[in-house]
Amino acid sequence: MRSLRLGIGFGVDTTSSVARKVLDLYRRYLTEPSDSVRATLWSERERARWRPYDLLASYVYQGFSDFTVVQLRAAVGLPETYCLTALVSAIDDSTRAVRPLALYSVYAIRQDGAWVLANALPRMTRKWPSDTVGAVIFIHPPTYELDHAAARATAAFVDSLAAAFRLPKPQPISYYFTADLSETLRALGLEFFPLGADTVGGRSNVLTRQVFVGSSSNGEGYRHELAHIILGPVVSSLTAPLLIEGLMTWTGGSAGLDYSRLLPGLARYVAGHPGLTLQSVMEHPPPRDGSLDVGYDGLAVLCQLVYLRGGLPALRAILGAGRSADDVLATSARELGVSRTSLDSLWRATILRHQGRGSNDSPPAGPAAP
Repeated sequence: MRSLRLGIGFGVDTTSSVARKVLDLYRRYLTEPSDSVRATLWSERERARWRPYDLLASYVYQGFSDFTVVQLRAAVGLPETYCLTALVSAIDDSTRAVRPLALYSVYAIRQDGAWVLANALPRMTRKWPSDTVGAVIFIHPPTYELDHAAARATAAFVDSLAAAFRLPKPQPISYYFTADLSETLRALGLEFFPLGADTVGGRSNVLTRQVFVGSSSNGEGYRHELAHIILGPVVSSLTAPLLIEGLMTWTGGSAGLDYSRLLPGLARYVAGHPGLTLQSVMEHPPPRDGSLDVGYDGLAVLCQLVYLRGGLPALRAILGAGRSADDVLATSARELGVSRTSLDSLWRATILRHQGRGSNDSPPAGPAAP
C-alpha cells in the first residue's frame, strides 16, 4: 500500500476544508499499512454488515500503483455525503502510456462527527425496489418489472441445489440485476472495469452473499453466480480454480445458458481440435468465445462424469484433490475406474455425443443440480 501514488485530476476542487478532509481520508485509507487501522476509516455500520466491508477491494486493489482522483463532489440528495471517483491505472515507464484498470466511486459520510468511507452500492441502489422470493432478494432498477415466475424458479433452484449437496437451508442472498452487466457493476461503484465485449454475465461475492448480474433476456435466471454462493462451503483454497468454475457451470450454467445448452458448442470445438485433452484445457484453457468457454464447459462435463459414477463422495474427492491438473485428473481417473489415457477418451466421447445438436434442441445431459 505504501508505494501507491495518488494524483489529483484537472477540475477537482480542493479549496474547501471538507474536500481536503475527504482527500486526506482517502489517501490515508490507500496508504495505511495496518488492516486494523484502515478498518477504522470505514463506516462502522458497513463493517458490521459486510466482510469484506470494502465491496470493491477485489476489483481495484490488484497491485496497480497509480490512483488519480478525477472527481470529488457533494452527493446529490444525500446530506453530509461526498462522492469521490478515482482512476486506477498502470503507467508504462518508457512510453508513459496509461493502462486503466478501473474507474470507481467511493463515498465519504459523517460518523460520530468524523468523516469515514462508505460503499457506493447502498447509495446507488437506495431507490431500487426489492422482492424477496425464498432465499433470494431480487434488487433491480425501478424501471424494471420483476418476472415473478422466473424469480420463483430461481429461488427453487437455490433450495434444490443446497438440498442436493446436503447443505443447510440457504441464508438470504442479495441478487442485483439489470439488462447489462456494466450497468449493474456501476451500481456497485465501478464506472469502468474490463469485461470484454459480452454484456451478459455476472459476478458474485461469496462472503457477503451478493450476486451481480447483467442480462437483457433472463435477468432473474442467471444461476451460475448463485451456484458460487450456495456451493461455497463445498470448495476450498485447495480446489483447482477451473474445476470450481466447472462445478458452477454444471449446476448453474454459464453465459446465460444452462449446462445442456452449452454442450453442442463445446462438441463443435472438441471435434475441430482432435488433440485437445483435459490436461491442456486445465493448464492452457482457450479464451472464451461468446457463450463458449472450453475451460468452464469442459470441466463441467468432468464433474458430471464423476458424479454419475460415484455420487457426491466422488465429486468431493476431486474437489479436494488439489489445485494442479495432475492432482485433479489422477483423482478423477481413480474415481471413474479408468486410466489417465482412457479418461481423455471418455471425456471426449461424452462431449461428442452432442455434436450436430443445436443449443435449443439438445436433451438434458444431466440435472441442473445433482
